Amino acid sequence: MSDIRLYVVDTSYLLELYRVDHCSDEQAHKRVKNKFAEAIDSGERIYVPVPVLYEVANHVADIKDSSNRKRLAKQLSQTVKSALEEFVPWTITHLTDEADISALMAALMTHAEQFAEIFSIEKLGLTDTAVVLEAERLRKRYRSDNLRKYHVHIWTRHQAIKSREPDIEANQFV
Repeated sequence: MSDIRLYVVDTSYLLELYRVDHCSDEQAHKRVKNKFAEAIDSGERIYVPVPVLYEVANHVADIKDSSNRKRLAKQLSQTVKSALEEFVPWTITHLTDEADISALMAALMTHAEQFAEIFSIEKLGLTDTAVVLEAERLRKRYRSDNLRKYHVHIWTRHQAIKSREPDIEANQFV
């Protein structure tokens, strides 16, 4: 039986990966960069929910140094393009497996309701909600069988989000 790992990435990991000013430190950047490299080299699956990309872009837009802001914005844009066209280095996910707009709107409503009723009480935002619910969606979608055993993890620097991952990650970095 082969083990397949699926990682849902939170904003905090992308801030470290891109070394966003005032949102990253060098040691954390190295650890996160290595985790991404190892996962990609191993053929593991990495998922980034759309709200995470918007949140990272907001942090990039706040960078005071205009040349660094422009460089990181371009790097993020190129990565998004690659992910959309080739699913490299990760897969960008939206709120549901369905592709039509009514299904997306229904999923957004569900996310907003769960944010209001559950996650906001735990001081988790709507993007955090999207990350947790994406991990839960993947856990339901990928069931282990006789040939494969799936493990769904959340990559985040926030313990409250990490505590909600479907499967406990062995070498976690929070």
